Amino acid sequence: MDYDYIVIGSGFGGSVMSCRLVEKGYKVCLLERGRQWKMNEFPRRPHDIQQRMFWDPEDQKYGLMEVRDNPESDVLTLTASGLGGGSLIYANVLYRMPERFFKGWPSIYNRSSLDKYYDRVLQMMEAKPYPFESQNYYRNTPKTALLKRLSQEVPPPSGTTEAPRFELPALAVRFEGSFPGHQTHNMHGALQSKCNKCGDCDIGCNIQAKNTLDLNYLFRARHLRDANMDIRTHAQVIRIESMGDHYKVTYVIPEFPQQENSFTAKKVILSAGSIGSASLLLKMKKQGHLPHLNSWLGKKWSGNGDLLGLIFGSKENVDATNGPVITSAIEYNFKDYSDGYPHGMYLQEAGFPVGFAWYLSGKIPQLHGLAGLTNLVTQSLKKYVLRIFGAKNTAPVNVGEEFARAIDRAEFTKRCFVLLGMGRDKPDGEVHLREDNQAVIKWKMESSREHFDRLRTQMKKIAERIGGIFVDNPLTYLNKVVAVHPLGGCPMGETPDTGFVSPLGEVYGHPGLYVVDGSILPTSTGPNPSLTIAAIAEYIAEQIPAKAIAKNKETLEA
Repeated sequence: MDYDYIVIGSGFGGSVMSCRLVEKGYKVCLLERGRQWKMNEFPRRPHDIQQRMFWDPEDQKYGLMEVRDNPESDVLTLTASGLGGGSLIYANVLYRMPERFFKGWPSIYNRSSLDKYYDRVLQMMEAKPYPFESQNYYRNTPKTALLKRLSQEVPPPSGTTEAPRFELPALAVRFEGSFPGHQTHNMHGALQSKCNKCGDCDIGCNIQAKNTLDLNYLFRARHLRDANMDIRTHAQVIRIESMGDHYKVTYVIPEFPQQENSFTAKKVILSAGSIGSASLLLKMKKQGHLPHLNSWLGKKWSGNGDLLGLIFGSKENVDATNGPVITSAIEYNFKDYSDGYPHGMYLQEAGFPVGFAWYLSGKIPQLHGLAGLTNLVTQSLKKYVLRIFGAKNTAPVNVGEEFARAIDRAEFTKRCFVLLGMGRDKPDGEVHLREDNQAVIKWKMESSREHFDRLRTQMKKIAERIGGIFVDNPLTYLNKVVAVHPLGGCPMGETPDTGFVSPLGEVYGHPGLYVVDGSILPTSTGPNPSLTIAAIAEYIAEQIPAKAIAKNKETLEA
């Protein structure tokens, strides 16, 4: 065999598994379709964003994120491409899944069994709550202060079982250092910077203040003494073939799809995410390479109840460009749905990069900026005319104020409150292949209408409280939601009759083939799912014994 294990994908499942397998002495190859993004390499200039931000190989785009619109469905999904997977573009939030939301999961999973692994992930990623109350620099974050106040002032939705709870969840962001941007090494030896509140979290952090997986789990795996780790980026897997007692994995460089490369391994771990893992396995089933995949493949998909809401014209100063994308949350708990499915939801304040505020200012100029620009042009023309005619000119020499007034204040961005809602929607979606082999999601929001209605109602209450206008995500009017937390498609089950993979991620019908990522979660998690995915990967990895090292001949003879 070329390797003991081949891991496909480098997100919260693949990175954890790769690190722990290397620690146990296995020879591991990690294949990631995207590139490695180093400090100051994420695109920012307009032409770079056009060419390098999006992943769309059919149109020669090999960038950071993939946006998939499912024409037959109510969902649009956003996923990552690059070494570190979703950790490159998520909002850094690491939340534990509440105990009651484990209903319907394999019996080995609950808070008692996972808390140890939750702790382990938080330690590895050096995650801490936003230091809003302990560091003066971070205390000046208006959106955090506003959400904390609103958690106490806005009445909760009907049906809640307890008072809403404001929280500062653990964030995978580096707050250590003497000043914003101060570079120090993390516990694994990777160079990072102290967060400077630029709000670029979701488009890649160019100063490496995000504790992304390439800076902890993968960095550790690469630098362990005697580590047997082979990381290959620009490696998109197109086939997994069962060869009897082992597997053959074939990949291509996305820019050169005709050139195939193959490796063999006793065991394969697929960690390409909900859509990536499910779609690849559906293709393998269709092509006959993995003939024993069962009928649960593609089932139990959900978007974790994601809903984006906007409040314009707030009387409060929100300043959404100030701080990490998400710093805090309000948790709401409800009675179960009528069918017994537990329900809860979360509201989190969201921000956006400074560059996006400038982009909006250019697209939506305001009267103040236009008046200032008109005045600047008028004064310049007046000075020119007076100079031609030799007339005396008493206009100010220092024109800094005139130039300042010509710049748009972008008051609408300072008064724009972005809210991200999520929670317990129903896992009744399905990933399937069209005739052209494109993976699409069949999902309708109707069965989870109560969840989305509750989110909208609470967002509207907040808008009223701060004197703003609530605007639903425009896609919602087309019955579309943007799912940034896609889950399911390869669900866990106690037996082949109840799931696609075992509770330890092994694919029923194909021993040695595993799926370890968000696709194996049989329900939505409620809060942000990244920590739960990583904790499950830690749990599964711990069940794998260390590699038995054969003793040499002389030792045996002795």
